[in-house]
Parts: sequence; C-alpha cells; structure tokens
Amino acid sequence: MFNYLNNLYVAKQMYESGKGKLQGDENLVKMFEEFGYSKDFMKVIGGVETAGAALLALSVFNKKFNQAGALLVEGVMLGAIYSHLKAGHGYEATKSARNILALNTTSLLTSFKDDKDK
Repeated sequence: MFNYLNNLYVAKQMYESGKGKLQGDENLVKMFEEFGYSKDFMKVIGGVETAGAALLALSVFNKKFNQAGALLVEGVMLGAIYSHLKAGHGYEATKSARNILALNTTSLLTSFKDDKDK
C-alpha cells in the first residue's frame, strides 16, 4: 500500500510537470533553451513525464505498470539533474528532481521484490 501511495505522489508531480511542458509554458521554454534544448524536445519530455505518471497511477493493477512508469521517470529525472547542473544552476536547483528520483527509485526497487515474500 505504501508503494502505491508513493507512486501516486510521484505520478501527481510528474503529471503537473509534464502538463506545463505539453502546454508550452513560456518559462519552461526559456529554461529548456538555457539547457540547449528545443521547444519540441520539451514537449517530448512532457509526454514522457505524463506517460510515466499514467503508468505509475495504474501500478495498483500490475507491478509491470510500476516498473515501466518508474523507468520513464528515472530517465527524465536523471536528465533534469544533468541539465540543471550543466546549465550552471547549481546543486540546489536539482533538489526537486533528486527527491522525486529517490522516491521513484525506492518504488522501482520494491517492485522487483518477489510476491512470495509478502
């Protein structure tokens, strides 16, 4: 149950983040330009974030949804951390991404636990 609640929290954060990118929020466009990425790439990232969010929300039905969603989120969060550091935003700018990465990694690793251990 804890894992699913964790997934819902991460899913909500990823949905909110992805929604702004898909809608072309101008502040996000500027940030992606700082990173050296295009507006189109930003929308791809927004799509990956919302897809990951949807899969995590569906994880109550099957741990494969958890694993697929968590892998999408892992990739995006690692990319976000790298991009912020590369752009010179500093370690503090990566705090949100690091927190989501930690929660998501916990969920991913837990999903590989054998169901017989319950």
